[in-house]
Amino acid sequence: MLSIRTMLMNDNKIVNIEILRIIGCVAIILVHLFNSALLFGTFPEISLYKNFSNMLNSATLAVDLFFILAGFFFAYKLNLNKSCWLFIKHKLIRLYPVLVFIIILYFIFSLTGSLKFTFYGNILVLLFLNGTSLFYKFANAGHFWYVSAMFWSLLFYYYLLKTYSKHNVNLLTALIILFSYSFLIHAQNGAVTGTWQTYYNFINAGMLRALGGIGIGYFIGEWYKANIENIKNWKATTLQIISLSGLEFVTLYFIINNLMLHKLKYNNQFIFIIAFTAIIILFLIKKGIFSKLLDSNLIATISKYTYSIYMVHYPILFHLKGSVWKNHTELVYAHPLLNVVLTLLLVFIAGVLTYHFVEKPSYKYLTERFDKTPESGVAVERERERERESNPSI
Repeated sequence: MLSIRTMLMNDNKIVNIEILRIIGCVAIILVHLFNSALLFGTFPEISLYKNFSNMLNSATLAVDLFFILAGFFFAYKLNLNKSCWLFIKHKLIRLYPVLVFIIILYFIFSLTGSLKFTFYGNILVLLFLNGTSLFYKFANAGHFWYVSAMFWSLLFYYYLLKTYSKHNVNLLTALIILFSYSFLIHAQNGAVTGTWQTYYNFINAGMLRALGGIGIGYFIGEWYKANIENIKNWKATTLQIISLSGLEFVTLYFIINNLMLHKLKYNNQFIFIIAFTAIIILFLIKKGIFSKLLDSNLIATISKYTYSIYMVHYPILFHLKGSVWKNHTELVYAHPLLNVVLTLLLVFIAGVLTYHFVEKPSYKYLTERFDKTPESGVAVERERERERESNPSI
């Protein structure tokens, strides 16, 4: 348990919401592990895998949580003095090295015969097109669609804010949020999730999720910047602390329970968007027990691995499907739970190694080599590392 002194020392940091990245990343990896293309599809007779698959029915909604978080950090750290090209360069330096590594990993795995390397599809992935309506076939790095949609949406909002008045941009952003979620809910029978679906040959579900989620996060960031001093100076009463703690618990329980432990029967998934927004605001206020207990540097340390873990998990899972699970089915049937534990451990280790040997050194090298702007100095670099502004995580 954190001491009162430690809690007060952490008041000026935004660390606790990093737990949301971790929760979301775990949910995404689990749903991909147990979906019909992998464990449940390969071993439908194993009831454990079927039960997990049913419980994780809504887990892909964690991506929408990541979009909202990306929008928040975008607004919170917004610097309109940069050109759009410089904005693009910063994002590419942050995102591209791990993507290239993952595609190389797919190619290496394809040489073993465990999966097929989609050459032309991966070219489109490298162009960040697999999260747009210009992409309609599955490629090896298909899970990169989230980062692709986030990249183009952030660039879109940055261009708007740099070109037009904030008043007009805020109005347009509100309309985009309304249109995005209204369209998704009514076109998909209450579902927000969707990646490859493109309606009327143009309106892509994944892009709508990115535009809507980042828009909500943008408004949260604007609200937080405008009220940050009032929030820090607010001396909450015991009753207020108890009430906020209760709200934190209920919201966290709803998110974790319905993303990973339970199939929500209510058919309008916008309830998750409300829950994600609420928990971020509650954690930013940081007056409840849970938002303070989770305000830990350990959480921030674990969170920094989420992008690499997210990126590396897909090629590993599909490699296992075409190798170990295919050639040693008797071992999986004999030890289904151990298979899950070892798979998750392998994904975690691979993600940590990818961070230390690919993501971190390449980001440092490319920043020093190609980013000569004043904001790439040591002080800002430390701030970037702490806040993980651009970490897409999924």
